[in-house]
Amino acid sequence: MELRNRVRYRLAANAVFTWESAQSSRLLGKGVTRDISLASAFVLTLTCPPVGTAVQLEIFLPPLLRGARSVRIKTEATVIRVEHSGEGEGFAVVGQGFSLLSGATQET
Repeated sequence: MELRNRVRYRLAANAVFTWESAQSSRLLGKGVTRDISLASAFVLTLTCPPVGTAVQLEIFLPPLLRGARSVRIKTEATVIRVEHSGEGEGFAVVGQGFSLLSGATQET
């Protein structure tokens, strides 16, 4: 049974995320999105935050035109699922939606 109520788009874009550990230290991870919607994303990475964790997620969307800058979007979201499968490891997040930031200054 499909529980998603939003369309997801396949998109491989660089992602950077941070979260607070149980010991209250800030942790950093990097990955690549597998898909994205208006308020959620799946990130392929070897560094998976635990389910229920709040993460700050930034995604660097590739430029649409040659010579243009990539676009950076950001959200605070909650990890709702972690997958360890033959296709790779990663996690799904859902939040209130993404905010558009100024053009990306660096790719991850």
